[in-house]
Amino acid sequence: MAENKETSPATAAKRGRGRPRKDSAFTSLSKELLAEKALEIAGIEGYGALTMHRLASELGVTPRALYNYVADRQEVVNLAVQRFLAISPLVEFDATHWQQGVRDAYVATRNALRAYPRASQMNWDEKVDAVPGPRRTELIERILRFYVDIGLTLKQSVSMVRALERDVLGFVLNVDYVYDRLEPGNLEFVSHLVSAERLDAYPEIAAPLSRQALELPAPDSDELFEELIETRLLAVEHYLAKNRQSATD
Repeated sequence: MAENKETSPATAAKRGRGRPRKDSAFTSLSKELLAEKALEIAGIEGYGALTMHRLASELGVTPRALYNYVADRQEVVNLAVQRFLAISPLVEFDATHWQQGVRDAYVATRNALRAYPRASQMNWDEKVDAVPGPRRTELIERILRFYVDIGLTLKQSVSMVRALERDVLGFVLNVDYVYDRLEPGNLEFVSHLVSAERLDAYPEIAAPLSRQALELPAPDSDELFEELIETRLLAVEHYLAKNRQSATD
């Protein structure tokens, strides 16, 4: 006798160990996906927000499912850091147009760090055991070669590479991170050295220049970053002029 499929009750599938939650869309997990999502969380909110429960919730699975791919939270942190280190941009430099090369290095580094601004704080918040890979070494060597080729000494080149990292990281954390999250009406905090509110709060402090500065056009974050690049271009020009003078003495 043929089976009456229309009247046969459906058998509920048992949810095995490590399966997605019943109320979530199916998620095909992988170590790469865990690393990507972990970096998104840590990069925006900091490593303190990166927990196994939070990661599982973002992926729509149970926390138990994650342990099919990683041993513990420490491995998740390591994966996030490794992924972050791998996004370092490799800029193609042309020594005959060095101003554009400096600009490209700053802009590319800013774009990479701005996507995950708090991921760079891994050494403040976490014990990290991540393999950095060769990308950073290749990047540093490429930038050093660029500065040496345009006429800087190796010591000056090292100084400029250190400045690049400090400049961009500081800008991303102190300007971009704030600017990207403020309401348009509150951007005075970033655009001006001292806000009108703070000046008015301490009328006993004579600050005529600070008040005059409020009348200047308020720059956005891109314009502020351009100011930063311009100061570094001037520093390179100073080094080059100094080296040319030394060669003629």
